[in-house]
Amino acid sequence: MYGICAFFGHRDVKVTEELEKLLEKVARNLIESGIDEFWLCGQGNFDWISRLVMLKLKEEYRWIYLCYITPYRYSDYHMKELSKKYEVIYPYEAQNGPKKFAISRRNKYIAENADVLICYIKYHDGGAYEAVKIAQKNKKKIINLADML
Repeated sequence: MYGICAFFGHRDVKVTEELEKLLEKVARNLIESGIDEFWLCGQGNFDWISRLVMLKLKEEYRWIYLCYITPYRYSDYHMKELSKKYEVIYPYEAQNGPKKFAISRRNKYIAENADVLICYIKYHDGGAYEAVKIAQKNKKKIINLADML
């Protein structure tokens, strides 16, 4: 099985060793079941810990593909730095429209196109929650780490 896994979580998630270990375990299980592409973002604590864990797993599973899905066109320097660790994707959906809605458009693109979501959702509001609702509507597999801790 091949597929795409993406990550969504509240910006203010408290990053703990327990969360990091659980995230690594779940991601490792997905890799071993055949998921080979991981879409990462950069807007909050859960995004940060997801990137950290996936960069660590990339050292062990060299064949996995890490993509940074950006809502904005950053400076050339920033894009160059990101591309040292990830394939950088700037979806047309994020580019098209007012800048203030770029993150929600990027999230919608991810939620509609990833096969599996690893998330940390405790609250019924915010961009991560809205993205997970879109993924549920599109019958994507959702793994909510908040339900496992």
